[in-house]
Amino acid sequence: MRLAALDVGSNTVHVLVADVLRGKLEDVAHYVEMPELGPQVARSGVIGSRAPAALRAIRKVIGQARSHGYDELLACATQAVRQASDGAAFVRQASAVLGVPVRIVSARREAALSFLGAASRHAVRREWALVDLGGGSTEIVIARGRQMLRSVALPIGSGVLAGTYLSDPPKPEERARLRKAALRELTHAPDGEVERLVATGGTASNLPQVLARRNPPAVLTTADLLVCEARLDGHRARHVAAAVGLPANRVKAMRGGVEALLLLLDWYGLALLQVSHEGLRHGMLLAYLERGEDWWRDG
Repeated sequence: MRLAALDVGSNTVHVLVADVLRGKLEDVAHYVEMPELGPQVARSGVIGSRAPAALRAIRKVIGQARSHGYDELLACATQAVRQASDGAAFVRQASAVLGVPVRIVSARREAALSFLGAASRHAVRREWALVDLGGGSTEIVIARGRQMLRSVALPIGSGVLAGTYLSDPPKPEERARLRKAALRELTHAPDGEVERLVATGGTASNLPQVLARRNPPAVLTTADLLVCEARLDGHRARHVAAAVGLPANRVKAMRGGVEALLLLLDWYGLALLQVSHEGLRHGMLLAYLERGEDWWRDG
């Protein structure tokens, strides 16, 4: 069986196509576009004029996914659409484009789905933490093995942080203000004596490429993250983008995200960050295999 999962996030529209082999997922392809709904929603409370760009992004990635063929398509929307006063109207338009319902998942369910995806590869027996760093919010889960113990959603997404605090290129005093604001939110992070910090989301999965395009590492140290920060801040986003092989708007979002990851490592007293390429979309597919059409519901 071949499945596809599409999510409309605060920075991205992303689709994963995967085969189900003996109950496990094997990636076939993934495609992403960056319509960046989050900063607009954070400023105005509405998707508004960004809706056409997001619908174009949906058409593009689903067209690419269809070239691989799939048996079922699942679709969801997260923080930016949850927060927008016109989110329900946008979801109706997106559902019409896709031909399947786009489900607005709760922050709690988003955390559970991301955890399900990441835990399929990264769970350890003792306590560990999953950080799903999105464009508009960050979900933090404390777990033991494959059991979620507690979770919190914090309003410190990479795109919103970058859009609110950083110019191009960022100035040191802007980073200081960003750090101060993010630390205020981190006081609400769940406590845990964790031995591993696993990060998923666009910033985490693309940061290794900033370090090494040919053989990107799967584990990042605090020193690695500081190197990434310096490289991301060194020039205007379009110049950095050309050097690291990423879109300029991704570079801008990562400038906010890397600060959040540095703060989270320090918060939990760790020096190593495990990068997970499994997250929300993998969790959507695994939940569908477990629960069928109710994959998106809480509980």
